[in-house]
Amino acid sequence: MKQVLLSVCVVVTLNVAVTGQDFKETLKNTVAMFDTAGSPDGMFAAANRLDLISKKWDTSAIAQYYCAYAFTILSFVEPDEGKKDAYLDKSDAYLAKARELAKKDNDEFYVMAAFIANARLAVKPQSRWKKYGDIFNDDIAKAREFNPDNPRIYYLQGNSIYHTPKMFGGGEKNALPYFQKADTLFKNETDTNIFKPYWGKEQNSDLLKKCQTEMEEQD
Repeated sequence: MKQVLLSVCVVVTLNVAVTGQDFKETLKNTVAMFDTAGSPDGMFAAANRLDLISKKWDTSAIAQYYCAYAFTILSFVEPDEGKKDAYLDKSDAYLAKARELAKKDNDEFYVMAAFIANARLAVKPQSRWKKYGDIFNDDIAKAREFNPDNPRIYYLQGNSIYHTPKMFGGGEKNALPYFQKADTLFKNETDTNIFKPYWGKEQNSDLLKKCQTEMEEQD
Protein backbone atom coordinates (compact mmCIF):
# COMPACT_ATOMS: atom_id res chain seq x y z
CA MET A 1 0.00 0.00 0.00
CA LYS A 2 2.85 2.37 0.85
CA GLN A 3 4.45 1.88 -2.56
CA VAL A 4 1.08 2.32 -4.31
CA LEU A 5 0.58 5.65 -2.56
CA LEU A 6 4.11 6.69 -3.49
CA SER A 7 3.42 5.85 -7.14
CA VAL A 8 0.24 7.94 -7.12
CA CYS A 9 2.14 10.87 -5.62
CA VAL A 10 4.84 10.51 -8.26
CA VAL A 11 2.29 10.67 -11.08
CA VAL A 12 0.70 13.81 -9.67
CA THR A 13 4.06 15.46 -9.00
CA LEU A 14 5.39 14.68 -12.45
CA ASN A 15 2.30 15.99 -14.20
CA VAL A 16 2.67 19.26 -12.34
CA ALA A 17 6.44 19.48 -12.82
CA VAL A 18 6.62 18.92 -16.55
CA THR A 19 4.26 21.77 -17.33
CA GLY A 20 7.01 24.24 -16.51
CA GLN A 21 10.12 22.23 -17.34
CA ASP A 22 11.65 20.84 -20.49
CA PHE A 23 12.89 17.29 -20.81
CA LYS A 24 16.52 18.00 -19.95
CA GLU A 25 15.68 19.90 -16.77
CA THR A 26 13.08 17.35 -15.68
CA LEU A 27 15.48 14.46 -16.19
CA LYS A 28 18.37 16.18 -14.42
CA ASN A 29 16.23 17.12 -11.42
CA THR A 30 14.82 13.62 -11.12
CA VAL A 31 18.22 11.91 -11.32
CA ALA A 32 19.41 14.32 -8.62
CA MET A 33 16.33 13.44 -6.57
CA PHE A 34 17.22 9.77 -6.86
CA ASP A 35 20.88 10.30 -5.99
CA THR A 36 20.10 12.38 -2.91
CA ALA A 37 17.17 10.32 -1.61
CA GLY A 38 17.74 9.50 2.02
CA SER A 39 15.79 6.26 2.09
CA PRO A 40 14.85 3.27 -0.09
CA ASP A 41 11.30 4.63 -0.29
CA GLY A 42 12.62 7.94 -1.61
CA MET A 43 14.77 6.15 -4.15
CA PHE A 44 11.82 4.02 -5.23
CA ALA A 45 9.66 7.11 -5.73
CA ALA A 46 12.36 8.81 -7.82
CA ALA A 47 12.90 5.64 -9.87
CA ASN A 48 9.18 5.51 -10.62
CA ARG A 49 9.33 9.14 -11.65
CA LEU A 50 12.16 8.28 -14.04
CA ASP A 51 9.99 5.52 -15.47
CA LEU A 52 7.20 8.02 -16.10
CA ILE A 53 9.68 10.36 -17.80
CA SER A 54 10.84 7.52 -20.04
CA LYS A 55 7.23 6.93 -21.07
CA LYS A 56 6.46 10.61 -21.68
CA TRP A 57 9.63 11.05 -23.78
CA ASP A 58 9.54 7.56 -25.24
CA THR A 59 12.03 8.23 -28.04
CA SER A 60 14.82 9.20 -25.66
CA ALA A 61 17.61 6.66 -25.15
CA ILE A 62 19.06 8.63 -22.23
CA ALA A 63 15.78 8.46 -20.28
CA GLN A 64 15.80 4.67 -20.64
CA TYR A 65 19.47 4.63 -19.60
CA TYR A 66 18.78 6.43 -16.33
CA CYS A 67 15.90 4.07 -15.56
CA ALA A 68 18.36 1.18 -15.92
CA TYR A 69 20.77 3.04 -13.63
CA ALA A 70 18.13 3.68 -10.95
CA PHE A 71 16.68 0.19 -10.81
CA THR A 72 20.16 -1.36 -10.73
CA ILE A 73 21.01 0.68 -7.65
CA LEU A 74 17.64 -0.18 -6.11
CA SER A 75 18.59 -3.85 -6.38
CA PHE A 76 21.51 -3.26 -4.02
CA VAL A 77 19.36 -1.65 -1.31
CA GLU A 78 16.43 -4.07 -1.64
CA PRO A 79 16.66 -6.86 0.99
CA ASP A 80 14.31 -9.30 -0.76
CA GLU A 81 16.18 -11.58 -3.17
CA GLY A 82 13.25 -12.00 -5.54
CA LYS A 83 12.69 -8.26 -5.78
CA LYS A 84 16.38 -7.70 -6.47
CA ASP A 85 16.17 -9.81 -9.62
CA ALA A 86 12.85 -8.22 -10.56
CA TYR A 87 14.48 -4.79 -10.43
CA LEU A 88 17.35 -6.07 -12.57
CA ASP A 89 14.91 -7.51 -15.08
CA LYS A 90 13.64 -3.95 -15.42
CA SER A 91 17.19 -2.66 -15.78
CA ASP A 92 17.89 -5.12 -18.59
CA ALA A 93 14.71 -4.07 -20.39
CA TYR A 94 15.46 -0.36 -20.05
CA LEU A 95 19.02 -0.81 -21.31
CA ALA A 96 17.84 -2.89 -24.28
CA LYS A 97 15.35 -0.14 -25.15
CA ALA A 98 18.04 2.54 -24.82
CA ARG A 99 20.26 0.65 -27.24
CA GLU A 100 17.37 0.18 -29.64
CA LEU A 101 16.57 3.89 -29.62
CA ALA A 102 20.22 4.96 -29.92
CA LYS A 103 20.74 2.56 -32.85
CA LYS A 104 24.40 2.14 -31.91
CA ASP A 105 26.45 1.08 -28.92
CA ASN A 106 28.80 3.18 -26.84
CA ASP A 107 30.96 2.90 -23.74
CA GLU A 108 28.20 3.99 -21.36
CA PHE A 109 25.87 1.22 -22.52
CA TYR A 110 28.56 -1.39 -21.91
CA VAL A 111 29.38 0.15 -18.53
CA MET A 112 25.71 -0.07 -17.57
CA ALA A 113 25.54 -3.68 -18.78
CA ALA A 114 28.57 -4.45 -16.58
CA PHE A 115 26.90 -2.70 -13.65
CA ILE A 116 23.78 -4.83 -14.08
CA ALA A 117 25.87 -8.01 -14.33
CA ASN A 118 27.68 -7.06 -11.12
CA ALA A 119 24.34 -6.53 -9.41
CA ARG A 120 23.10 -9.93 -10.61
CA LEU A 121 26.23 -11.52 -9.17
CA ALA A 122 25.69 -9.73 -5.85
CA VAL A 123 22.27 -11.37 -5.41
CA LYS A 124 23.83 -14.85 -5.12
CA PRO A 125 27.63 -14.50 -5.21
CA GLN A 126 28.48 -18.13 -4.48
CA SER A 127 26.43 -19.54 -7.37
CA ARG A 128 26.61 -16.65 -9.83
CA TRP A 129 30.23 -15.49 -9.68
CA LYS A 130 31.34 -17.42 -12.79
CA LYS A 131 28.47 -16.56 -15.14
CA TYR A 132 28.05 -12.92 -14.24
CA GLY A 133 31.71 -12.39 -13.48
CA ASP A 134 32.51 -13.33 -17.07
CA ILE A 135 29.73 -11.09 -18.41
CA PHE A 136 30.99 -8.23 -16.26
CA ASN A 137 34.56 -8.61 -17.53
CA ASP A 138 33.44 -8.86 -21.18
CA ASP A 139 31.30 -5.72 -20.95
CA ILE A 140 34.05 -3.79 -19.17
CA ALA A 141 36.51 -4.79 -21.90
CA LYS A 142 34.09 -3.62 -24.61
CA ALA A 143 33.50 -0.33 -22.79
CA ARG A 144 37.26 0.23 -22.65
CA GLU A 145 37.51 -0.35 -26.41
CA PHE A 146 35.04 2.49 -26.97
CA ASN A 147 36.52 4.86 -24.41
CA PRO A 148 39.42 3.88 -22.11
CA ASP A 149 39.03 7.21 -20.28
CA ASN A 150 35.56 6.49 -18.93
CA PRO A 151 36.02 6.66 -15.12
CA ARG A 152 33.04 4.38 -14.44
CA ILE A 153 35.00 1.49 -15.98
CA TYR A 154 37.64 1.67 -13.25
CA TYR A 155 35.17 2.52 -10.49
CA LEU A 156 33.20 -0.65 -11.25
CA GLN A 157 36.36 -2.73 -11.53
CA GLY A 158 37.61 -1.40 -8.22
CA ASN A 159 34.27 -2.02 -6.57
CA SER A 160 34.19 -5.59 -7.87
CA ILE A 161 37.74 -6.28 -6.69
CA TYR A 162 37.15 -4.64 -3.31
CA HIS A 163 34.23 -6.98 -2.59
CA THR A 164 36.08 -10.08 -3.82
CA PRO A 165 37.67 -12.21 -1.06
CA LYS A 166 41.39 -11.57 -0.68
CA MET A 167 42.16 -15.23 -1.30
CA PHE A 168 40.81 -14.74 -4.82
CA GLY A 169 42.73 -11.55 -5.54
CA GLY A 170 40.33 -9.07 -4.00
CA GLY A 171 40.51 -6.63 -1.13
CA GLU A 172 41.44 -3.01 -0.60
CA LYS A 173 45.08 -3.22 -1.72
CA ASN A 174 44.25 -4.62 -5.15
CA ALA A 175 41.20 -2.39 -5.59
CA LEU A 176 42.97 0.86 -4.69
CA PRO A 177 44.74 1.47 -8.06
CA TYR A 178 41.42 1.26 -9.88
CA PHE A 179 39.77 3.77 -7.56
CA GLN A 180 42.77 6.06 -7.94
CA LYS A 181 42.59 5.91 -11.72
CA ALA A 182 38.85 6.52 -11.67
CA ASP A 183 39.35 9.47 -9.33
CA THR A 184 41.77 11.09 -11.79
CA LEU A 185 39.40 10.56 -14.72
CA PHE A 186 36.35 11.78 -12.80
CA LYS A 187 38.09 15.14 -12.44
CA ASN A 188 37.72 15.57 -16.21
CA GLU A 189 33.92 15.29 -16.00
CA THR A 190 31.29 17.84 -15.03
CA ASP A 191 27.73 17.41 -13.81
CA THR A 192 26.31 20.13 -16.03
CA ASN A 193 25.04 17.97 -18.89
CA ILE A 194 22.67 15.17 -17.91
CA PHE A 195 22.97 13.75 -21.43
CA LYS A 196 26.58 12.81 -20.59
CA PRO A 197 26.50 10.41 -17.61
CA TYR A 198 28.61 11.43 -14.64
CA TRP A 199 27.43 9.05 -11.90
CA GLY A 200 29.88 7.21 -9.67
CA LYS A 201 32.20 10.03 -8.61
CA GLU A 202 31.08 10.26 -4.98
CA GLN A 203 30.88 6.49 -4.55
CA ASN A 204 34.37 6.11 -5.98
CA SER A 205 35.71 8.81 -3.68
CA ASP A 206 34.18 7.10 -0.64
CA LEU A 207 35.66 3.73 -1.56
CA LEU A 208 39.04 5.29 -2.34
CA LYS A 209 39.17 6.81 1.15
CA LYS A 210 37.94 3.57 2.70
CA CYS A 211 40.72 1.58 1.01
CA GLN A 212 43.35 4.07 2.11
CA THR A 213 42.09 4.01 5.70
CA GLU A 214 41.98 0.24 5.84
CA MET A 215 45.51 -0.04 4.47
CA GLU A 216 46.80 2.52 6.97
CA GLU A 217 45.23 0.57 9.82
CA GLN A 218 47.05 -2.55 8.69
CA ASP A 219 50.49 -0.89 8.74
